[in-house]
Amino acid sequence: MTRSRWTRAIALLFAFGMAATACGGDETGFAPAIVEDTSTAEAAPVDADEQRDADDTESATAEEEDNESADLGQVVVAEAANCAADLPPLDSGTFAPSGDFSYAISIALNSLNPHDDQTPATFAYYSWIYEGLVRQETDGTVVPWLARCWETSDDGSEVTFYLHEGITFHDGTPFNADAVVANAEFVKTAGPPQVIPPVAGQLGIVDTVEAIDEHTVKFNLEGPGEILLLSGLIRNSGLMVSPASLGNAAAAPVGTGPYEWASSNPDFTQNDLVAYDDYWQPGLVGLETVRLEAAIDPVARLDSFNAGQYDAAVVRLNDLDLLLAGDFSSNFTVRIGFVVADWTGQQIPQLANREVRCAMAQALNRQGITAQLNEPDSVTNQFATGPPDYAYIEDLNVPEFDIDAAKARFAATGEEGFTFTNGHLPGGFWPTVSSAWSTALAEMGITMQNEALDPPTGGEMFGRLARGAHPVQIIPFNEPNALMSLVARTGEAGFNPSGVSPDGVVELVAAARSKNFADGEADVAAAWKIMLEECIFIVNHTLTTVMAYQDNVHGIHHTQGIPIHFWPHGVTKS
Repeated sequence: MTRSRWTRAIALLFAFGMAATACGGDETGFAPAIVEDTSTAEAAPVDADEQRDADDTESATAEEEDNESADLGQVVVAEAANCAADLPPLDSGTFAPSGDFSYAISIALNSLNPHDDQTPATFAYYSWIYEGLVRQETDGTVVPWLARCWETSDDGSEVTFYLHEGITFHDGTPFNADAVVANAEFVKTAGPPQVIPPVAGQLGIVDTVEAIDEHTVKFNLEGPGEILLLSGLIRNSGLMVSPASLGNAAAAPVGTGPYEWASSNPDFTQNDLVAYDDYWQPGLVGLETVRLEAAIDPVARLDSFNAGQYDAAVVRLNDLDLLLAGDFSSNFTVRIGFVVADWTGQQIPQLANREVRCAMAQALNRQGITAQLNEPDSVTNQFATGPPDYAYIEDLNVPEFDIDAAKARFAATGEEGFTFTNGHLPGGFWPTVSSAWSTALAEMGITMQNEALDPPTGGEMFGRLARGAHPVQIIPFNEPNALMSLVARTGEAGFNPSGVSPDGVVELVAAARSKNFADGEADVAAAWKIMLEECIFIVNHTLTTVMAYQDNVHGIHHTQGIPIHFWPHGVTKS
């Protein structure tokens, strides 16, 4: 085996999970790529404590010393000390929680079962209770967590994790290799409703998982796939549930996290937690009680925060000038756009015509929409957001906005106008973007009927996509990287209801998966180019999310690439 790979993953300004992590609410996203133990000031979260944070200072220094290796999306796996023997002991601290804490979150939750929703934004709920072998840090890097470290075989087909000892689930069950095996097998085989297909797909690269000894577990992969595996394990499929709760996590949400579940109301809009007094890193448990509340209305949420009713709250970027108290953290998250799910024309025959799809794309006024959202610099027409990003397409040829040209292009097809539905989340930018495009399409004789999702959750949004409920649907592109997004959305993947892709795409994705991440970049870019130029993926903009917190709250650092999320470990209230 190679030596320990403490894989450092600089986020591509957003964050997501293999085969389908997705965001909801009015603030959303994620996407990392692996680089050699290097961070960038641009990629680091904007946080009020930033100047006082030594890690941020070190990140800036690292960027100055090695700008080339800091290119977003460049993949280099670093070597480190021997995984099984040479790591320093864990500094666990002293258990001394203090104070009650409330967090107003902008999205609703299906349940506290982490396997029935793939939305990254729901980590705002899950991460208080559950943890994984690895996690995505506040600067976007992927680091060991419940695992002390991992090793990858020379051919990349085996990844072995060495676990911390002495960890227990909230019900007293030991966390060990058998628990990891039980979780992995459950995710891969249980099926709906306990495990939705996108979450199972996050472990699609995994063939078998075996316990080597009590604290060593090996993932046998279908081929070289360390990046694919880590991309899944930092998302819902990697969150460890007590074996006794597998299959019943909605009613008995039991993890290893710093806080344990106390109660929820029937629709999970209010969830109460208490400090876990046997947490394996007791010094990171800073609060006595926590209330996680779904507060969907952005105006009411901000007003309540300003009135001191919440200690932290998700805030719209456009409302920052209305923030009367505390401070805030902001970060880039996901790409937002449309998927022509019915591109083969099963529901709407006209959508099988590429010229029709591209005429529709030409009616999308990205600059006008983002100006209306007060985020004019967020425009993008592809997964990558700039030349330094992984799989950036230099010669991309997709239609730019021109309503007169769009009308002429559609008229030239000879196709009749048609009507279709689009489902969107009710708050924030979702209805704004949908309404703007609908207005433009109407000028072409195409009627787009927008409807708010009910329930207003990411699970409902991606559930409808998987079912092909809408011929065209606004959606976040929020997998951990450009390859994972293709894996989730092409061929027979769960987020491609047609079950097929344009010629060459499936082959390019398969070729990229068989290579290391760097060598597969050209294949990934070529596959994305086809999907974009066929006007099946129509990307509009990137999203910035903002979290406000009161002056007496400390330790909130916005996690790079995961929307409306901060790790609760070390958060305190004075």
